[in-house]
Amino acid sequence: MKKIFATALAALMILAVSAAPGFAAEKAKAAAAPAAAPANYWDKWTKVYSLDMFPECGVNVLGAGGDDILQATVDTYCGVKPGGYVAYINPKVMDVYKKKGSKYPDGKVGALVFKKIGATFTTEIVNGQPVYDVVAIADGKSIASKEKGHPLNPETCATCHLTVQNGVCKSHGFVCGDVSFRTK
Repeated sequence: MKKIFATALAALMILAVSAAPGFAAEKAKAAAAPAAAPANYWDKWTKVYSLDMFPECGVNVLGAGGDDILQATVDTYCGVKPGGYVAYINPKVMDVYKKKGSKYPDGKVGALVFKKIGATFTTEIVNGQPVYDVVAIADGKSIASKEKGHPLNPETCATCHLTVQNGVCKSHGFVCGDVSFRTK
């Protein structure tokens, strides 16, 4: 019995030693590989719409079926050449969103993701009021500008959301950049 046990133990030791270089190589390979991008909170949210490419500066989208909100968006952001985008809504507020409600509960509401420039425009409700931000897709940290009038300044977001089309955004809820999609 001792011989069988000793033989089995020796076989396991030989197997472990022979597998160690392969394991070490795999471990080194994994360490050298670039880390996967962290998941963003909106990744599992509901995709509500997308646009494959963003219009160039000077394009009049009104003639192509766009509205004043889309035109203001193009005029504001075309200079940063953001590429296409995907819009996501938090499933927890989907009911309010579908009803075009204006009273969202406090919490994260929507995200407009621009992969080409690595930025996401976010809307969160805090104490009943919208808080806009621009965050990096890579790490989720704010990259919003503090420069007045800059397209990536949250004040620019707020001004547009609250005033475009005589305040239609405010009357359609704070996640309103897609009013043209939701009112058809």
